[in-house]
Amino acid sequence: MRSLVLLRSLALLVLTCGIVSAQTQTAPTRDEQLYRLARTDLKAFAQQVSKDATSELGLAQAIVRWLAEHFEWKATDYEKRTVPEIIERRGGNCNELAMVALAAMEELNIKLRRVHEVNIYTNTPDRGERAHQMVKDKGNTFSVFGRHHNDHVWLELYDSAANEWFPADPSSGLVGVDEWMKGRVWFGKRSTLNPLTEDMIVPFAIFAADNDGKFTINRTQHYLVDEFDRLYGGRLHTQPAWPQWTATLDLLDDKVKGAFAGSVNLHEYEAQIDALAAIYEQLRAAVQTSSGPGMGRRYDPRNHTTGVRNASGSDRIKTHVNTIAPDARNLRSSQRQFDRR
Repeated sequence: MRSLVLLRSLALLVLTCGIVSAQTQTAPTRDEQLYRLARTDLKAFAQQVSKDATSELGLAQAIVRWLAEHFEWKATDYEKRTVPEIIERRGGNCNELAMVALAAMEELNIKLRRVHEVNIYTNTPDRGERAHQMVKDKGNTFSVFGRHHNDHVWLELYDSAANEWFPADPSSGLVGVDEWMKGRVWFGKRSTLNPLTEDMIVPFAIFAADNDGKFTINRTQHYLVDEFDRLYGGRLHTQPAWPQWTATLDLLDDKVKGAFAGSVNLHEYEAQIDALAAIYEQLRAAVQTSSGPGMGRRYDPRNHTTGVRNASGSDRIKTHVNTIAPDARNLRSSQRQFDRR
């Protein structure tokens, strides 16, 4: 009798453990639930992922960071996709990730505009040769990437409380001016979720879209002059290289705007882009050697990095925004060969 009771107890225990194990294996995580929600109801997804936010900026931070952490950055393949297709694919290039973030934030009535930049990129001669051929085959709009430069797409959101436009980059998870500046412009260690950010050394032309969707609103002065100088305590503009920096930015601004419109071949200005890269390094050297604590409170020489890497790592980025994932670098050398943005 005791043996029968023992066997029944043992069977019940095994059955209970099996049920618990099955529930544990099949119960979706919160992130998986959010992804499923994004596929079926984008507004509900946006509301759920940003439920603790109290401002437009906070809403954007919640949505952009979740997308950057849970969607893969994928190299440009020039296929046209809808927002549902990008979500189903669970990733995309910078433009596609921006499309998803924009659609989600518009569900919450956040005022947004697309932003298109061109940046100094790690000097890659083979990439330059392919870029020249693409311009011959497809026209000047493809000149926005080349041997020493690349284009990138992100967003700006309007925060009514601050009465100001703020950057929001869905491919890197950067939201807000300070976060974006430290992820994209400053001389310290870059803080981003996108492994390609280290190759995108610094933007040199930034345009936001107007009401017609054309990139005509110049934001270069705001980010690359005013905010750049502010980031270093207002002392960058005292450096000998600063007038060259601002003058070359002004020169290239018009050329980039023309390349966006298809009227200018930006490859004809590679010498000026090379010169601007050298000026940026002169400013970096001035920061390193300047007297005082890092030439402004915001600079920490212990975090200094060149922003130019040849190392390699994975295409799935799962890390907090404070650092680049150690395994997120293997992809760069191969992606650099194909990526437009």
